[in-house]
Amino acid sequence: MKSRLLQRQIEELFGGDGEATLRQLLESARQQGGQVLAQAVEKLIERVDASYVAYAGLNNWTTALSGDALVDWNLRSGSIDAGRQWKEMLGYLQEDLDNSIVQWQRLLHPEDLRNLQSRIARHASSRDRWFELECRLKAKDGAWRWFMIRGAVAARDADGEPVRMLVLQRDISQIKAAESALIAAKESAESANKARGAFLANMSHEIRTPMNGIIGMTELALDTELDAEQRHYLKTVKSSAESLLTIVNDILDFSKIEAGRMEVEAVSFLVHDVVLEAVRVVAVNAHRKGLELVVDIRPEVPGRMVGDPTRLRQVIINLVGNAIKFTEAGEVEVSVSVSKASIKETEILVSVRDTGIGVPADKQQAIFDAFSQADVSTTRRYGGTGLGLAICAKLVQLMGGRIWLESAEGQGSTFHFTVGLRADPAAPVVGSAPVAAYRGRRALIVEDSAVAGRCLQGMLESMGMQVSLVSDPVQAAAVMNKSRAMDFPFDYLFVDAAMAAPAGMAMVENWRLGGQRERMMVMLTTENQRQDLARLRELGVAVHLVKPVGGGDVEVALGLAEVSGSAQAVVELEPFDVDAPAGRAAVRSQRVLLVEDNPVNQELALRLLEREGYQVKVANNGAEAVDMFDQGSFDIILMDMQMPVMGGIEATEAIRSHEMRRSWVISHELKPIYIIAMTANVMESDRERCLAAGMNDYVAKPLRPEVLYAALERASGDDPLRVSVIGPVSVRPHVSGINLQAALDNLGDVDLLATMAEMLLAEWQGHLERLKQAIEAQDAVDARMHAHTLKSLVAMFHAEEARSLSARIENDMMAEVIDWAAGLQLFASLAAEMERIRPHLEAFVETRVMP
Repeated sequence: MKSRLLQRQIEELFGGDGEATLRQLLESARQQGGQVLAQAVEKLIERVDASYVAYAGLNNWTTALSGDALVDWNLRSGSIDAGRQWKEMLGYLQEDLDNSIVQWQRLLHPEDLRNLQSRIARHASSRDRWFELECRLKAKDGAWRWFMIRGAVAARDADGEPVRMLVLQRDISQIKAAESALIAAKESAESANKARGAFLANMSHEIRTPMNGIIGMTELALDTELDAEQRHYLKTVKSSAESLLTIVNDILDFSKIEAGRMEVEAVSFLVHDVVLEAVRVVAVNAHRKGLELVVDIRPEVPGRMVGDPTRLRQVIINLVGNAIKFTEAGEVEVSVSVSKASIKETEILVSVRDTGIGVPADKQQAIFDAFSQADVSTTRRYGGTGLGLAICAKLVQLMGGRIWLESAEGQGSTFHFTVGLRADPAAPVVGSAPVAAYRGRRALIVEDSAVAGRCLQGMLESMGMQVSLVSDPVQAAAVMNKSRAMDFPFDYLFVDAAMAAPAGMAMVENWRLGGQRERMMVMLTTENQRQDLARLRELGVAVHLVKPVGGGDVEVALGLAEVSGSAQAVVELEPFDVDAPAGRAAVRSQRVLLVEDNPVNQELALRLLEREGYQVKVANNGAEAVDMFDQGSFDIILMDMQMPVMGGIEATEAIRSHEMRRSWVISHELKPIYIIAMTANVMESDRERCLAAGMNDYVAKPLRPEVLYAALERASGDDPLRVSVIGPVSVRPHVSGINLQAALDNLGDVDLLATMAEMLLAEWQGHLERLKQAIEAQDAVDARMHAHTLKSLVAMFHAEEARSLSARIENDMMAEVIDWAAGLQLFASLAAEMERIRPHLEAFVETRVMP
């Protein structure tokens, strides 16, 4: 190919095809006898030919070395003037194809031709440095070969139109073949991975069910009378089954993660409860080894957050279980704090520290890999699959955090991990025991573990107490006796039952003989809890703490001790001033907490309950219900689902959480309270929400006496976990829009129905105004709550159209994108329907006659 610069100079001098012009000039000089001119033209032609040969040779060498072809396209003539090596790249001889751009394009794949033409046009107009694309050319053997084409305009005419283009061709067929092979291998691996994950997921139930059966039946057998040899055999079976189940669970979890089937939830949960529950799962193993297990949740950690409690619990259990497994003496401490906080998210830092064997520095990263442990000998000595930490690392990553390790061989380990949790904007603040109630009180902690003692001391001091911490048994007894001798006894004694005399149980006995002047709280381990509880009851200690001790446990224990006056009394609610009807005293002596925010529904339920002789107290919302529950005990709670301040679901979760804490601190048996939901929603999803929150039963609104009484009867039965699903109320349409006869059939009392109607009419305009204001303010939460209230009220009187419109507004307020204009239209329809039924309701109130 001629030098582009030289070619351009020749064209500028002679115009057209410069080389042809020179040769014509030479021939004319010879014919006319211009010897000097002829010789000058010959030298010029030699230089042009030399330049061409040199450049062509260089181009040939470049092509040979790089495997590329540099082609010169003459866009005016449509010819390929130089760079004919592109034929050889496709297996053709030079004479097989002509040197035209059209011929080159005929070899191009039809799909790629359109793309190439558009790229060239775009490049010519944009004046970019070059264009590039991948396309297919047909080789002589008929196969399509992949090429990378890179081109650039080399010359333009006076109007700026391109006249020549340089095109670089590079054969990338091998690269494309390798890419195809990689894609095929990836798809095959993904397909196999999905098949494996699907198989394992389908088999999980089949594997776990018989294993759980073996473990459960073995536990039942161990509770029967057995000789030593039989008990040893069954314990071995149980231990082996538990180990096998752990391995199966690890493999299934790891397979789910690898297959991308592990999903992270975003639900509201109590952080403190999840951490304590997780640690208590493995507390027995720690206490059997004589280890101290401590949980330190810092005060700045929020109470209720949004995240995945199941995965958080799984990571904590795994890390604490590992710490216990690799620790022979000392303690395992779990601390929870806030590492970062913003308006949208709070990053929680969880640290698990042990005094175990430690991890060498060169092994600390490898242990987070699948099937890896710090030392292969640990597998033989301690057991395990080597999947636990790999699963933890993956789960933490899924939850938006990271995990790392600080350790020195022989000096213990500390595993840290972070989790990003969002604040729950709907979470109310549940009031706990006021700090002022304990300010200035004196407490003595008798604990031989410095870590556990300091943690408990911090909890009590944050409540305003003056705390003394003693670790020596002899000194502890002396301090208690000295305070009594000075007639200035401690208000509270926190005694570790596992300490040697004169501390531990010996100190509890001394407390009993000394007149029980302090309120005694005994700290037990899960390993010895069963046998120690009977002894505590004999000594008159009704309140105890089970290690690891949480801040909520301490507050509940102190509150129960305060209410009881002495640690011997059983906490009871203040007496009710309600006389049960004759003949029903035995059945209706139950105490009912009615939780309902709407005055109409409140009055109806109160009347129905008092008619049957139930002892009733009323809470106006869920927060009041939690406070009233903390003050005493009830037999049954009737819980409305949707209320301001705190809804029924949140209140039930809080009550169950408090019950769990009570069960850990009260030495006598504690029976969970029976909770019945009252809801206008009776879908399957609502049943699942009730069950998940810890409710036992639920009834549909509007309340029907026979349905309510049947639920109360179930609450008195022997099966407190039975859940009944009450179907929706059958609503008969009526031309007036309201069916008072059907409402009377439900209640069976015309005066009671009239009272309910009067109360509704008194609040009529207020309900509509509040709903309208919420929609106009685009407040979805308030609008949903007010629509729900109206729905339940009009449903009581069988106003089907009004109920349907209220339900539509309620459902629309739960959409991700709310159409507020449509909401106002629905409200206008609801207001019109309410005006239609109002005269009929007023007429009934005045005459007691059905319309």
